[in-house]
Amino acid sequence: MSERPRTVYILILLWLALSGMFVLWGGYSLVIFIEIPGYEELGGLLYPVHFGYLVSTIVWFVFSFLFVIFSYATFRGEGWAWTTGLIISTIFLIVFGLMLAAFIVNAIRFLDWFSVYGLISVILSFLTDIGIIIYITRPITKIYFAKINTEKISELVKEQV
Repeated sequence: MSERPRTVYILILLWLALSGMFVLWGGYSLVIFIEIPGYEELGGLLYPVHFGYLVSTIVWFVFSFLFVIFSYATFRGEGWAWTTGLIISTIFLIVFGLMLAAFIVNAIRFLDWFSVYGLISVILSFLTDIGIIIYITRPITKIYFAKINTEKISELVKEQV
């Protein structure tokens, strides 16, 4: 069993932190979905607002589960976790950037608790995702995931010495 570098453990913790944030968002969506007025009186019909909260609840929990899988695959050193993690983190960086802009405008415009809490959680998610991208692109992490040929690195080190 190979020794894991510290950056890999930090990466695992960041994946789990992002998963935890998504569980919180999913739980909040689930509570809102259950408490939407008129759901029971309408015979259980799903209106667009009901459907939106149901889909967001499912999406938050699915991505949370995927982040747990990424953390486990990172622990095991699976090569696909590096590639897929980098792609998903880059996509989520864009999504979190758009959410950050929306919550900034919302927090300034309305200054309600939902907007402020949303802004804080999106900032934390954005920073966590930046941390994931930083740690997943470190050379030692690439070596751990076998994305860099270690023989080539040793040759480069010998040439420079």
